[in-house]
Amino acid sequence: SGSGSGSGNLHGSSNSKSSKMKRKQSKKAKAENNIDDNNNQEQQSTAYSYRSSSYIPPSVSCPLFVTWSKRRSPHPPSLSEMTSSSGVATPASTTASSSNITSDEDETTTSSSAHALANNNTDDENDYDLRGCIGTLAPRNLSTALREFAITSAMHDRRFDPIAMHELRSLRVGVSLLVKYEECIHPYDWDVGVHGIIIKFGGSGGGRERRSYSATYLPEVAYEQRWSQHEAVVSLVRKAGYRGVISDELISSIECTRYQSSKHRVSYPEYVAEKQSGGGGTDPSMLGD
Repeated sequence: SGSGSGSGNLHGSSNSKSSKMKRKQSKKAKAENNIDDNNNQEQQSTAYSYRSSSYIPPSVSCPLFVTWSKRRSPHPPSLSEMTSSSGVATPASTTASSSNITSDEDETTTSSSAHALANNNTDDENDYDLRGCIGTLAPRNLSTALREFAITSAMHDRRFDPIAMHELRSLRVGVSLLVKYEECIHPYDWDVGVHGIIIKFGGSGGGRERRSYSATYLPEVAYEQRWSQHEAVVSLVRKAGYRGVISDELISSIECTRYQSSKHRVSYPEYVAEKQSGGGGTDPSMLGD
């Protein structure tokens, strides 16, 4: 009798443990399903935000430049004049101190073959003049820096008047993310059309010429100007503000850093096409100043 009773208690205890384990497994499965559902919702939300043009860039830090160029030819049609089928290929091409600096990126384009540097770009480089270019060599969080430098380069480049509303239809904007920094062995240790360069040197003269100098050119500059490496370095020495004699000794004293860039450009017609594909919108160029 006692043996039977003991056997029954053990059997009941085993059933109880089995039930508890099953309940735990069920709760775990539900939790995992909830995690999957949440991940799916986040992915769908991100995709929707991108399609609705409210996508926020990831929290990634990178040196960058924002460039505005203005088309010389007649204005492209406004949003109301274009049809929804007038999509334009989106270009993607290649192009950095803690303070903002300017770049002479497209100031005087002389090469019609510069078009090749901007893959799939339907605009001829010779149709555009530089309208503003400001950036930083220090890494900045893209989620805030893109907006900041887009406004700064459009409104506060001291070489130009602030961009006005009536100019919008003639504009193209480009964003260059600077990557792959490498110290050069000598000032000519870089490739035209591939690398941008940063130079640093000290003046060899007396007085003001003894101060430190630095300047940069984005990867497009030497390529579009058809400069040799030597011509680009000499031009950059002048851009840095040095007015003394550019001797072989001065050139050999230059500290040079090379970098590459990932560049994306969007012209006004491409902006219009994107607005229409996203369900329409107001053409900013039709608004008042």
